[in-house]
This record gives sequence, C-alpha cells and structure tokens, in this order.
Amino acid sequence: MDFKLVTESDRNRLIGYLTGVDLTKPKKVTIVGEDRSVEQNKKLHACLADIARQVEHAGMKWDVTIWKRLCMAAWLRERGSTIQMIPAIDGNGIDVLYEPTSKLSMKKCAELIEWVQAFGAEHDVKWTQIDHWEGRY
Repeated sequence: MDFKLVTESDRNRLIGYLTGVDLTKPKKVTIVGEDRSVEQNKKLHACLADIARQVEHAGMKWDVTIWKRLCMAAWLRERGSTIQMIPAIDGNGIDVLYEPTSKLSMKKCAELIEWVQAFGAEHDVKWTQIDHWEGRY
C-alpha cells in the first residue's frame, strides 16, 4: 500500500490505515521522500543539454546521456557516496554502477541540479532555459 503524505488529512488517513493492520501478520513500513518531480527532470536535462553543446571532456563532445552519467558519478563521489566499478560480465572493460537519476528523491535531485549548474558555471556554460521556478527544484 502506498500513501502520499502531503497534508494533515493524509497523515490521519495513514494512521487510520495502520490502526487496522493485522499485527499477527508482520509488515514492513517504509517512509521515503518523494521521487524527483517532472520540473526537476526537465531542468536537469535542459542543463545537461547545454553542457553537452558547450563543453568538451577528454577532448570530445559527449551527448546528454554521457554527461548525465559523468555528472551523477562526480556528484556522488563529491558527497561521499559509493560508486561501484566492477569488471563487465562479458569480460570487456569495467562497468560503473550507481543509483539512477530516476530514483533520486526531490531533495537529492535538487542537490544534483545545483551541482550540475556549478559545474556549468565553472566551464562558462550559457544556460538556455529560463528559470520559471526561481531555483525551487
């Protein structure tokens, strides 16, 4: 059962549900932050597209997907999170594994967007997207 908690009414509905749970059958309850918003996804991809058009890395221009992976890995390392680098299952090279951006909470996605924008600023990226949300991502 999933509940979205936004209002006091939502909290009361959840409490009502929990009081009716059969405690003879164990349950697991997890409360997590909401996943990234549509606005955050649009903002992140707009920033990455600007970086892809304007920044070279290792002597090459990379597409948005590669920049998303590069930025995500660098941001995770900077915040002390673990990046797993393991031998590829087909024996050809190394694969880098980390949390996909689609699973980021709103808070983490906002942090990533700030990191991407700081990276862009350090590389003189000219942003093309108008900030309709006044930095509230």
